Order: sequence, then C-alpha cells, then structure tokens
Amino acid sequence: MDTIDVHRERGDSTSQNSIESPISEKKTADIEIEAVDSNDFQDIPSEKIIVPGEDDVVIDPRLKDYPIPLLAKTVDLHNDPTEPILTFRFWFCSTFWVVIGCGVSSFYYFKPYSMNLTSYAVQLLSWGMGTGMAAYLPKRVFNTFGFKWSLNPGPWNAKEHALIVVAYWGSCYTAYGLGPLSAMELYYGRKINAGWGILFLITTQMIGYGFAGLFRDILVRPPNIYYPGVLPNVSLFNAMHKNPAVTKKSLKFFTIVACCAFCYEWFPSVIFPLLSSIPLICYFGHGNWKAYVMGSGYNGFGFLDISLDWNYVSFFSPLYTPLWANANQFMGAILACWMIYPLLYFTNSLNALNFAPMGSGTWDDTGAKYNISRILKPDFTLDHEAMDAYSTPYWSASYALQFFFGFAASTGAMVYSVLWYGKPAYQGMKDAFRNRRSNYNDPYLKLMEIHPRVPHWWYAILLLICSGLAIGQLYGGEMQLPWWGFIVIAVISCIFTFPNGVLWGIANMQVGMQYLSEVIAGALFPGKPLAVLTCMVYGRQILEQNLNLISDYKFGFYMKIPETEMFIGQMYGTLLGPFINYGMMRFIIDSEGPKLTGAVASQAWNAVKTRNYYSLSVIWGVLGPKIFFGHDSIYKWICYGFFLGPILVILTYIVHKWKPHWKIEERCNPTLICYGATFFPVYQTTNLFTSAAFSVFFMGYVYRYHPVWFRKYNYLLGVGLDCGTQLMQTVMVFGLNLPNATFPNWWGNNAVAVDRCFAPGTLPPNALN
Repeated sequence: MDTIDVHRERGDSTSQNSIESPISEKKTADIEIEAVDSNDFQDIPSEKIIVPGEDDVVIDPRLKDYPIPLLAKTVDLHNDPTEPILTFRFWFCSTFWVVIGCGVSSFYYFKPYSMNLTSYAVQLLSWGMGTGMAAYLPKRVFNTFGFKWSLNPGPWNAKEHALIVVAYWGSCYTAYGLGPLSAMELYYGRKINAGWGILFLITTQMIGYGFAGLFRDILVRPPNIYYPGVLPNVSLFNAMHKNPAVTKKSLKFFTIVACCAFCYEWFPSVIFPLLSSIPLICYFGHGNWKAYVMGSGYNGFGFLDISLDWNYVSFFSPLYTPLWANANQFMGAILACWMIYPLLYFTNSLNALNFAPMGSGTWDDTGAKYNISRILKPDFTLDHEAMDAYSTPYWSASYALQFFFGFAASTGAMVYSVLWYGKPAYQGMKDAFRNRRSNYNDPYLKLMEIHPRVPHWWYAILLLICSGLAIGQLYGGEMQLPWWGFIVIAVISCIFTFPNGVLWGIANMQVGMQYLSEVIAGALFPGKPLAVLTCMVYGRQILEQNLNLISDYKFGFYMKIPETEMFIGQMYGTLLGPFINYGMMRFIIDSEGPKLTGAVASQAWNAVKTRNYYSLSVIWGVLGPKIFFGHDSIYKWICYGFFLGPILVILTYIVHKWKPHWKIEERCNPTLICYGATFFPVYQTTNLFTSAAFSVFFMGYVYRYHPVWFRKYNYLLGVGLDCGTQLMQTVMVFGLNLPNATFPNWWGNNAVAVDRCFAPGTLPPNALN
C-alpha cells in the first residue's frame, strides 16, 4: 500500500475521526428548523442542474467544501417537491416485484441452490414498467370519496422509481424467521398455525424499524456517515432519469457493460469453469499436498488463487467500498488465510490435520461430520452418556479462529464507535430527546427540510405494538422463548446498532449479530433448542432491519424522497413479504415434506438452510457454549477474543491521539482487520485475491489518477457487471433450468477438478471433507 494512499479515498484532507463534519453545526431550541436563505438553497430546474465539469471540479458553490467530495460529485442538489411519489405506478410495481421477489427467494430457499432476484434487476426492469405505464395509462383524474387520484399523474420520475426499489429492499430476501419455522416443523414436529407463523415473520422484521427512530439523528443526518453502498444505486438512477443530454453516454456505458457481463458469465459459470479459479500455487507444486492445500481456492487457503468470475471478484464490493476499509479487511483475510491458518494446519495445532483445512462444520474425533442424532434423547435433550461413548464435537482450526476474530470484531466495533464517534452521537441523542435537532449545515439536509419528518412517536408506537405482538406470539406459538429473553436480545441488538451503523455508514460493512446471537442464546437457554432458534433470529433480524431503514433514509436524502414516504414504502414492502414467505413455505412443506428431510431421495429439493438452523439449534441449544468454550474444552481460549478487540482498538486510539496526522484508524483499523479474518472459512478463498486486486486498482489507482473517469463510470461499471451477471443467472435457472449445469467435459471443464487442481494421494485423509 506504499504507492496508494488509502485514506485519500475518503475524499478530504481533514479529520474524519468523528461524526462531526467540517461543515458547521447549528442547534435550535425546538423541532422547527430556522428558515434557510432561499437564495442559497433554492431548487435548481432540471435543465440547469449544476454538475461537475470535465476537470472534475464541483461548480456548485453549495458543495464546494462538502466533507465527502465523491458524494458531492455523485449526488446533485436538484429537488422538485411537486413530483408525485405514492402513485398508482408505485403501488402496482412495488406490489408486483415484492410478490415476485419474495416468491422466488422463498421457493429456492428449499432448493439445493439459492436464487434471488436482486435489487439491480428490479431497478432495471421496473424502469421499463414505469416508463411504459407513464406512456400508455389513461391520465383521467378519479374522485373517490373526495380523494382525487389518477392512474397516470404525470411523467415517470426518479422518486417513485427509487421508492419501488426501497419497498423491494424491505423484503427482497427470505426472512430469517423462515428457517426456524421450517426447522420446527420438519425436525421437531411442531407445526405452528398460519396466524402465529406470519406474526412471527412480521415481528422479527418490524421491531428493528421501531428502534430506527432512536438512531436517525446520529446515523442519518451527519454528512460523514454517508453509506457508500447506496451510491451505485444513486448513480444508476441518475443515468436513468436525469437530463438525457447529460446521461446518454452514461446509460450507453451501463448497457454495454451489462450486456458484455451477461454474455461473458456463461463461460466461467457453465462453459469454461476453469476461469472461476486458477490456483497458481497448486500448479507450481506439481502434486505436492502442501501446495495443493495452500493454493486451492475451493478446498484450501487460496494463496494467489486468481478468479475471472465476477461472482467471486465482486465478493468485497471492490468498486463500491472505500479502499481504506477494504484494505483493512484484506489485511485481516490475508493474515488469517495465508499466515495463521496454514501455520496451525501444517503444525497440526488443535488437531487441524484431522479436519478439512477450511471446514466450517462440526466434526467428530475421526474427522467425519458430527452425527447429532447419536447424542440426542427422544425429547431433544443431550444424552451425556451417548456423547461420551461417541465423541465430543470438534471444529477445524480455521473455523475456531473465525469465532475468535468474530468476537474481537464485535466488541472492538463497540469500543471503536464510542471512542471516535461517541461524543457527538451522545449530544445528538440528547438533542433528539429534548425535541431539538442537531442541524448540520448540509445542503442535502437543507434541501429536504421543506418536507415534514416522521414523528418520534410513530417509531415508539410501532416498537410497542410489535414488541407486544412478539411476546404474545412467543407464548401462543409455544416457541420456548420467555418474555424476558426477548427483551434481553432486543436490547442487545439495539445496543449494537450504533457501532454497526457507524461501520456501515463509513466503510460499507457491518459485523452484525451472527457471532453473538448464537452464543448469547445458548448461554441464556441451555437445553432449549427452540428458544435458541427464536432468540438467534430476533437478535440478527432486529439489528439488520434497524440498519436497513436507517441506510434507506440516507438513500432517501440522496434521492430527495421525503421521510414519510420512505417510511411508508419500507413498511409496505416489509409487511407484504411475510405473507408470501409463509405461503410459499406452507405450499412446499405440504407437497414436498419427505423430500426436504431426506426421507425420500430427491435432487430437486434439499432444505439445506433449514437443516443448518436445526444443527445450530442443537449445537448451541443442546450442547451449548459450555461444551465448546468451557474449562475442559480445547477451544476455551476463543472467548479471549472479546477482550482482544477492545484492547487493540484502545491501543490504536492512543496512537491516534499521539499522532492524529497518521490517520491510524484508517491505515490500521483493528475492527475491520478482525472482521476481514471472519470471511473464511465460511466462504471459498477463491474470492480473496482478485477481489482485492480490483479494489486496489479501481478505488485506489483509478480514483486517484483518473478522477473524471471514476466519477462518470466507476459505479456504473460495477452496477453493470452485477446486473449482467445476475440476469445471466436468472436466465440460466428459469429459462434453461440449469442450476447445476453440466457442460460437456473438456480441458477447461475437467470432470474431476474444474480448476485442474487435482488432489494428490498424499493428502491427509479428511482434507476434502
């Protein structure tokens, strides 16, 4: 990283160490914002929008000193408050795509392979739908009980288009709650009726929205919390809806990239799979088993494994995520995958040679998959004598270290957010509770202040109603989780919203609750697998949905969508999704139940995700943290990760206070480093090398030395590659029914090893498990 100054990607030379912006902050005594000078913040007609010039200098004086110049060059200040948003087109298109998207994701949830209709595809396809509806629907105005409305109220605009995507974001992927519901029925024999089941799915997703009201003033309004992950969507909306004279080249570029990606991806996905993984070290090793383990991206540590498949290259979002953030994650991943894990494996530490080098399952002492059924009594409690006769559970060394780094990242994120961002966040929270608004003198916020905000009591009512329904559902549905357990996990999720929101807002990543929810649930409810399942889902989903709404609000600022409409759009999509999820689950279980559990052999149906939830409920609910991290466990040291994260962050903070110009929190961020180490072994290591190279090239070299091209085309390049790849997969699955496509074997599609990294005979016996 000596040749590329990673902190420059953040876009300014001033300190980024707190939420406070170089833009001055004002405070007002009440919730009403003082009038702004209309000459400074008046809207600009679309035909006179000020955009960056060819020399990449922002002409608009209102954005001259904006703390994130990249944002100022991507998001303009045009806002037409008269544009209709909650139109018939919005309600029709959002309903259509939510139903289609939820139906597809729920259907393939019970397949051996996953399939989702991504938001980029919906953004592209709904653009065509909306344009057609605006052209052909009648413009007649109807009067219904005094309410005037029209099927076609005016030109198709970016705001209603963006709100369709927001509604789709609310439920585009299968709800976490579907896993526990299906596991309870398929493996525990407990069928929850439709009312309780749908209520469970709704409450797991809606409670987080209630908490979002507590954090919007400290995670949405500050200019430096800018959520880089939403800028590609903004860039594509700009290309679709801005002045055609300005965006014609951009839209043409996106179309060409998407078409090329669509055509190219047939090669690594079907015709020439060798392109997906080129393990150079394996080739150079000439059959040496250590070279195989070190170089294989599918079964080993993936050292210098090159991938030319965008499905793998896009792993770290290399064209969207700030380089300083990705650089830290790369350091963590490289430290773990290419140094620590190989050292432990080749020295047989933690009995590593007994298991797959990058195995992410639970094993017995012979290296075979752990047979959970051998240690369970008929009532799903632990049979200690059976476990003593069989085997204690084991993990691979890499999987054990993944928990260690995950614990360090979770607690480190908390300390990092408090030390760097705590003081202004505390002040912002006090202002919110005193009905005062911390008003950053931000042109984007000023432009939106003509619109009313969603009152705090809306969130409070939503939180109270959903919490009450959740507690009632837990008892009515007999899910073993007591009311106090629900409150504990909800509060913990709320506490972790701030650190995860900060990381997501500045680095496009979040640690989440996946490393904590399982351990907390297992510690609170030993011997109660259903309670553990339920607790895990609430822990993960509350935090995720909380952050989803918060980031959507920031996206709404960029797209000039009023907060009320954003709230309604997100709620609508999220409320509609659970009915589709549950209905599809009910249909598939009733018709294909024996195939899902394996009682009847089937290649078309395989509820692997449901089985994973069942395994987690046994591991953490029946075995529990005591067996894995207790005094007699070989993994008891993993819990020290909880202390390592804060210690490293505090040391970094001391260096930061000593030498603030070093920007140590960007060049060496312990939280991001630890988080980067957690990606593997859960994912294949072929994701690592090429994704890192792309990030350095585009977010480092191109951003620094070709800023004009970067501003115009970088995000569109990433979106085009994503969209073309996803459309290709959709056609492959739906059009040609080739989810597990088998192209005729040839040199580039070897029948034994598609990457031509052949397992040597001297390989340890369980290395491929």
